[in-house]
Amino acid sequence: MATMVITDPLDGREKLVLSNYAMGETGSILFIDTESGEGESIKLPKGPGAWGLVNWHNEKLVVGTCVDQAYLHVLDLRARKWSETLEPQGEAYFWGMTLGSDGKVYGGTYPGCSLLQYDPVNHTLNNLGKVSANTGNQYSRPVWGEAPGYILVNYGFDTCGMKAYRIESGEFVDFGAPGSQIKWVTSELICAENGDNGRLIYYDAATLQPLTETIPAQLIPRLTVTLPNGQSIPVRQLADNRLAGVRGQEYFIVATPEHHSEGNEDTVVVVLKPIPVEAPPTAIFTLQSDGKELLWGSSGFGQTIFSFDPVGGTFWNSPSVCDAGGEVYGVQFIRDCLFLSSYVGGDHVVYDPAKPWDQLNNLNPQTLRSVGPELIRPEGRSVIGPDGGFWTGWSAKYGVYGGGLSRVDPVTFEVECWLDPVPQQQIAGVASDDKFIYFTTNGGASGLPHRAVPCRFGIWAPGKGLVHEEIFPEEQEAGNAIVALGGKVACGVGARICIFDRESRSFIHTASVENSCQWLVAIDSQTAGAFCGDQYWEVDVDTGVSRFVCTLPGFVRAAVIHSGKLYFAVNADLYVFHRLIPKR
Repeated sequence: MATMVITDPLDGREKLVLSNYAMGETGSILFIDTESGEGESIKLPKGPGAWGLVNWHNEKLVVGTCVDQAYLHVLDLRARKWSETLEPQGEAYFWGMTLGSDGKVYGGTYPGCSLLQYDPVNHTLNNLGKVSANTGNQYSRPVWGEAPGYILVNYGFDTCGMKAYRIESGEFVDFGAPGSQIKWVTSELICAENGDNGRLIYYDAATLQPLTETIPAQLIPRLTVTLPNGQSIPVRQLADNRLAGVRGQEYFIVATPEHHSEGNEDTVVVVLKPIPVEAPPTAIFTLQSDGKELLWGSSGFGQTIFSFDPVGGTFWNSPSVCDAGGEVYGVQFIRDCLFLSSYVGGDHVVYDPAKPWDQLNNLNPQTLRSVGPELIRPEGRSVIGPDGGFWTGWSAKYGVYGGGLSRVDPVTFEVECWLDPVPQQQIAGVASDDKFIYFTTNGGASGLPHRAVPCRFGIWAPGKGLVHEEIFPEEQEAGNAIVALGGKVACGVGARICIFDRESRSFIHTASVENSCQWLVAIDSQTAGAFCGDQYWEVDVDTGVSRFVCTLPGFVRAAVIHSGKLYFAVNADLYVFHRLIPKR
């Protein structure tokens, strides 16, 4: 998630430092010797991972974590010991960190959209206030400290802009056109992208005034390299003028290309190497059966998938399945290929397990047409439609309430997309049977506060579109939990499971459960398995009768039937009910 270069005071050697993210577990800081390639891993005191990473004079490593609660950790590099953890109140993320010209460390946050200041000498953390007065803006990211006397910040996403914090006076200063976003900063220049036309504008780092003259190429920093496949990768400069970067679960070190200018640089051929430490366990995000021997699924971050053989106990983990960061939400097997939908690029990906892995050249897995930038998060997951297509329910881009549906033809790989079947609501869950696609919606969004809206239930007919719609009562929140079985559709709506009858086109039963239902699975044509908090219930969709079955080891976000058994995940662990599913 973040990279840094240090001279390690423990042995005097140059190290590439990485921070990872392990959803549901505890993240790590990783050290890679830039000459020998040897690795070292140090577990964080708390938190699944970190976007914030600062080298404080090769003496301390300052780490700002996410999610749920932002923690600030400080590692003494010589002693390899952590200081007492600091916790900013009300903040879930540190969205990047930077070293200021005053020797202090600054970080942007979510959801407070604040700028925090850490004093490494006194080990104190101070909230300097909100970067944006707009309460709809929850993000202050990234931050830059290269301009002497300033900390520069982008904010969003209800409205977007950029701010300068004057270190000496302690005041925030607006500069640049509204909607503009900083791209990079040096001690002399600030480069920003105009929000209206995408044009690059340069500012004097001392005065914040726009510059009209042509910028010499030698003043433009090399922040990325371009691979032969056209992908641009962020890099760090090493002491011997080599460049180090990370691509998914792998890293590389290359010689610096000779030619470089803004938006125009030589391509480089890289040798990707596995990060040389054991990868941490990471939460299982999605589960799917191939209908044969293997269970498949995705991890909660890193764009990786895995397979597991329940009989032999063997498993395999992939590198990243596409170029964009994020994770795979939707997983379905069609024609012996794995079809995937992925955040954050709005990507559709197809992988053939029988063929060699070559994602770097987009051969296998192959990324198909994206639904981005309009749609980015496959919040509703993916299903196989009655027409055999790969259907996905989406949430809109950052700063926009909305959603959409997409379909991939499994033969031609053609991608179709329909925006906002319900205006300004994201698709929260998707199900299908032999006739229709079913979906629920809610007021969730990326980069914006969740809105309380009248959630919807919709029926989509392939080739026709939306053919039926229901509105849930205002106090009932729909989510990911939806499943079609036996001519019925079960939807988790708050602490209730509503049963919709396909023939009468009406909700006919409401089953009560003790907690909000986050996931549903079809046990058979009459029984829906409901994961509600840390409880498992079963619901008869014909009668609406619900039955508590057992307490679970934790919160379940993914479950699937495979070879007649019910498998489910709690964080990084996979569980199975040791009983056969009765056939009716």
